[in-house]
This record gives sequence, C-alpha cells and structure tokens, in this order.
Amino acid sequence: MQLAPLQPLQHRRDVAGLCVTYKILKQGAPHLAILRQPWATPHPYSTRDANKRDQQLIVPFARTATFFRSFLPRYSRLWNRVVRQTDMHQAATLHIFKCAVNAWLMPSGYN
Repeated sequence: MQLAPLQPLQHRRDVAGLCVTYKILKQGAPHLAILRQPWATPHPYSTRDANKRDQQLIVPFARTATFFRSFLPRYSRLWNRVVRQTDMHQAATLHIFKCAVNAWLMPSGYN
C-alpha cells in the first residue's frame, strides 16, 4: 500500500483560506461577517473582464508587507484570480468548490 504524497503547507493554507472566503461570500456565515470585503464595482465601459468584475472583491490597501500577506489582502487577491481564470467560484456547495480549488492549485508534480 502506497501512501498519498502530502500537499505543500502553503497549498493547504490557500485551500483553507479560499474556503473561508467562499463561506463568507456565498454562504453568508454570520460569525465571519467581520471579514466580508465589498464587491468591486463594474466598469462603465466594456472590457474583457467586465462580465466577471461583479464577482471580484476590492483588495484592501496594504501599507506594510506584513499586512500585505495577511488574510484579507492575500485571499481577496487570490479570490479575484479564481474569478478571472475559472468558473469554480459559482460552485453550488463548499465541497465542490474545495475539490476544484485543490485541483486548480495543485502543482503538476503532485498529481
């Protein structure tokens, strides 16, 4: 019996952080409401990303490198990347979203 290889720690952090962001935005978890970020406003003109702009978050300004790496800026940026590159943010359940995020973030050497 061969054991499955462990995922890198940063991968597991990113999956967990995106799942928390999904819970905040899609499931409306009341205990996480303090972390809710506002949605980005759509552009008044047409762009390639205009149709997905309403699903993106406003990334808070980070004056210091420490805050730049903290939860809100980091996972707001990562959420926006998920929205721009995939459609998994429209998943019906947290489990489906988590499986899709795991596959999307997995380095090719770990498949």
